[in-house]
Amino acid sequence: MDRYWKLLFSLAVVSVLLTGCGTKAQEPETAAAREQQTADSKETSADVQPTNENLASSAGPSAAAAGGQAPAKEETAEQTPAGKEKPASSQPTTSLSYRTGNQTVTKTATLQTSDNQHFSLYVLEGWTLDAEEPNADVLLHGDTFARIRLLSGGETNYEQLAKEHAQAVDADAARQQTDELPKPFTDAVWYTAQADGVTVHVIASAQPTPMLLTVHAPSKEDVLGAVLAMAATLQKQ
Repeated sequence: MDRYWKLLFSLAVVSVLLTGCGTKAQEPETAAAREQQTADSKETSADVQPTNENLASSAGPSAAAAGGQAPAKEETAEQTPAGKEKPASSQPTTSLSYRTGNQTVTKTATLQTSDNQHFSLYVLEGWTLDAEEPNADVLLHGDTFARIRLLSGGETNYEQLAKEHAQAVDADAARQQTDELPKPFTDAVWYTAQADGVTVHVIASAQPTPMLLTVHAPSKEDVLGAVLAMAATLQKQ
């Protein structure tokens, strides 16, 4: 009987010892599993951070580009004038300078339009622009007048045009040098004729537009400079 109880007691002790060992063995395994899980979590976080950084870097250039566009727009706005200046040919008035005798005169001129030949030019104070006939307009000033006739595409012999019109007034009409004429008439053909105390200037010019200009003025009056200053501003419409 004693041997039986000793055997039971021994089995009980062994069972307790085995249970204790199993618990101790499980605790290190559980701790190791927790450490492994923590390490895995850290690695996962490390993997996610570069991805977020990559997203930030990818968005960065776009944001930088978007930020860089604003100054460009501001610069464009600064470079754009608030109002464009009108070209000289559309200003209602301007100042014209010309030679009369040995003096240079500057006067105000007003922009006027010919509905007859469809051109515009600046007319000096004291002068008027009128239609004379279907293919001619005149600038009037006292006893002086200047006829303007725009030439057609087939009228290109300026020498013949100027000579014939001048000789119709005076057979002894003489050709003049144009070197001292104001631009753009330095390459024009210029004849002068005398008749009854009147000097007639006939100028055929390709600039500023093909035209035949005939100026009638008292011989003692120097008006050619004023007429040429106005004619130089002529523009076809």
